[in-house]
Amino acid sequence: MNRKITAVILSISLAIGTAIAGSPQFDIECGGVTAKEGYYLVKVWVHSNKKAPDDMAIREAAVRGVLFRGVAPAEGCQSLRPIAGSQTSEDQHADYFNAFFNTEKKYLSYASIISGSYETEKLKKKSYRIGAKVMVAKDQLRRDLENAGIIRGLSTGF
Repeated sequence: MNRKITAVILSISLAIGTAIAGSPQFDIECGGVTAKEGYYLVKVWVHSNKKAPDDMAIREAAVRGVLFRGVAPAEGCQSLRPIAGSQTSEDQHADYFNAFFNTEKKYLSYASIISGSYETEKLKKKSYRIGAKVMVAKDQLRRDLENAGIIRGLSTGF
């Protein structure tokens, strides 16, 4: 009985934390090797209560993952380091990233979902894990963050 109560409390607090943070709960891994230079191909798994995919949440998770988490290795490719460093970078530049993800939704211009790549897994009652492959324009994202003063350029600091 205690385990059930603990599990319910944990899932409620996780859902509340996700709603407060405004970002989807997700996993990100390499989606394979891409022939397009300047892009990452990633596989994003977004946790949801709905079976239907939410394209905006998938694209946001892909950009957030590339920026703050990095990409786990899979499908014959290596892990990728986060462009912006870590989650603390989002906190340090809260004004910029609030506009980037919430008010102006600039992240949408950096990510596109590969058609036909959706997958849905049922986790438990009314809980799903929805996956899709996403192309993220990493070079353009890096360039725009450098111009905004969020990250240092690759040619500086030696």
